[in-house]
Amino acid sequence: MEGSLCEDDGLARDGNMDLNDSTTDPDMALALGALGVELNATIPSQLLHLGGSDMAEPSIGMEFDSDEAAKEYYIAYANHVGFGVRMNKSRRSRKDDTVIMRRFVCTREGFHSKRVIYDDGKKKRKRGTTREGCMAMIEVIRKDHGKWVVTKLVTEHTHMVALPSKVQQCNDRAITSENTGLLLCESSSGFDNLKNFNRGIRVNPFGEGGEAQGLLEYLKKMQAENPAFFYAIQVDNNNCMTNVFWADAKARMAYQHFGDAVTFDTTYKKTKYMMPFAMFRGVNHHLQSVPFGCCLLMDETKGSYIWLFETWLTAMGGRHPDLLVTDRDKAMEGAIMRVFRNTRHRFCKWHILSRCKQKLADVYLKHVTLKSDLKECVNGSETIEDFDTRWEYLVGKYNLWDNPWLQSLYKIREQWAPAYQKNTFFPELCSSLRSENLNKFFKKNFNMKTSLLVFIARFDQAMAYQYEKEAQADFVTAYTRPILRTPSPIEKQAAGIYTKAVFDIFQKEFVESLGYFVDKIEDGLTSKYSVVKDEGNIAANCQSCIVSFTASDRNASCTCCKFEYFGILCRHVLTVFLIVGVRTIPEKYIMKRWTRNATSSIGLDEKVIESGLSFPECLVGWYNDLCLDAVKYGMEGATSSDIYKVAKVALQKALTEVVAAKSMQRKGQQNMQRFARLQKMQYKMPLPKLQPKKTPARVAQQDDVARNKRSVKDDSLDNGNSLN
Repeated sequence: MEGSLCEDDGLARDGNMDLNDSTTDPDMALALGALGVELNATIPSQLLHLGGSDMAEPSIGMEFDSDEAAKEYYIAYANHVGFGVRMNKSRRSRKDDTVIMRRFVCTREGFHSKRVIYDDGKKKRKRGTTREGCMAMIEVIRKDHGKWVVTKLVTEHTHMVALPSKVQQCNDRAITSENTGLLLCESSSGFDNLKNFNRGIRVNPFGEGGEAQGLLEYLKKMQAENPAFFYAIQVDNNNCMTNVFWADAKARMAYQHFGDAVTFDTTYKKTKYMMPFAMFRGVNHHLQSVPFGCCLLMDETKGSYIWLFETWLTAMGGRHPDLLVTDRDKAMEGAIMRVFRNTRHRFCKWHILSRCKQKLADVYLKHVTLKSDLKECVNGSETIEDFDTRWEYLVGKYNLWDNPWLQSLYKIREQWAPAYQKNTFFPELCSSLRSENLNKFFKKNFNMKTSLLVFIARFDQAMAYQYEKEAQADFVTAYTRPILRTPSPIEKQAAGIYTKAVFDIFQKEFVESLGYFVDKIEDGLTSKYSVVKDEGNIAANCQSCIVSFTASDRNASCTCCKFEYFGILCRHVLTVFLIVGVRTIPEKYIMKRWTRNATSSIGLDEKVIESGLSFPECLVGWYNDLCLDAVKYGMEGATSSDIYKVAKVALQKALTEVVAAKSMQRKGQQNMQRFARLQKMQYKMPLPKLQPKKTPARVAQQDDVARNKRSVKDDSLDNGNSLN
């Protein structure tokens, strides 16, 4: 009888053999195996041809003649996909002690145990870690009929893998570091080996010096020119650059005004030929995309995302956004749950629909109208009930109830479907257009063959062009008057408050409101109105919206939730305002972020330090906050020669007061220290002995004793005289 297959019984380990190791250098073999380079492994020709199309994917139930055949197949599959393999576990039969189970895993499976390192004075080689908890594995068991059958299989990796066709053979300029055993390529095209870094094990994408040094010098130069320029670099255990983040002064200032809703744009994931350049961005008062910081994300693990998000928060003064929109990624989700605990996390609808093209490609070919029906379901649903009804009809119409991708999307519909987002501020108007333009821009300018120095130059040009567009929009808003289409004071008020881009949207809503019919359906302190488009200009399927209005405080809300979602009053509320006699927009319904004065702020907000932070962390927070205020002060004070002089005098006065306060604090600390030393010295001095206080009774007793002594002495003297 064969033994049980539980994990803790009869287990025999094979020393975690690296099955790809066919060289004398284990580190080099591991790196090459991960990159998918063929390693003289004996691969049966009947199983696959490397680079061919007859490679069979592993699956549960696959049979092999022997465990050796299973091992050779998995090694061939690993080399074809691009990862290393080692033997992890085996089990023997209790009957005849023959092997009945073998498990082969990815070389990145598990984690290295921490070992105590003794310092014996000898120089030791510092090795980089190669394990990160990858779960990819295959397990085969010998059945009674003699065949080896795959019973357990995990094909997904926690890291990127590389196809051999995409991996270039190392030329003469590729070297092996004597200190670390890393595979390093000194390539002038800085990102030629970038995907190898992501998908391999120990490849430095920047090379040694050169590209990385150029990036570091650029960052130092920018910070020397502007102290408010922020950058941070993450390195691995071998001091190799992995992730880089930077944000200029304008980006940090823009976040203070428009940081309520932030998108972490990872457009580079859309194609494997783009470099891993990601950007934090938002929407300014001209409806333009504005950057909040950029990063080169070489390592896409949860730990790297945590480092990136925490670094970004530090650069932004510790202020958390109200809303964060990202692509759907497990590692990123885990980092967001840890860093942004009080921030609403949403998935980008445009990314969701884009991935549907890949996930549902076969279904799209089979059902031509599915793509348009899916978009109509997502974008055309006004309410949650409407979305659920349309979704159910969609999956039923095309019989997609068992489609795993659609099932997963429906489970997380609250995080991406617009019908579920209407009660939260989400200023992503025309987000698909902005994302597509950004994607085209990156495809055109940034790819895997772009060197770092060229990338830096092009990115600076792109940012300069972006800031120039914002300046042009400021100029147009300040020095041009929009054309009014009605004599209404509401439209005139909005024209003087909003920027041109936002006013165009408001004006469209206001003009449309003139064609709506209002019916009062409930009276009281809060009246309710049914607002529907005039029957003469409407299709039969038009839905009405319910507007609630309180006359005492001029509070209004609509079931379409346009103000809550975008921050501009909808046509339904504007129609009710005309009916009830409200002639100006209440101040509560004017969001400053959409106004001409969105970036002007006279007051300086005090930095709120979270509880539990150490004193050095508080110092960093205060320093960053003062730097941001200094940038704001500089922008206000550098507008003319006279204003510059006033700002300079005021700054000198403030600096003098700060230095004086610092001096007073230092003197106070010195006095406290001196007082503490005196108290300590006083406690160390010996105390004088105190004489006991004499009481009257005790004094009388002592007098009697003294008289008795004198009398005894006198008697002894008298007796002596008599004897004489």
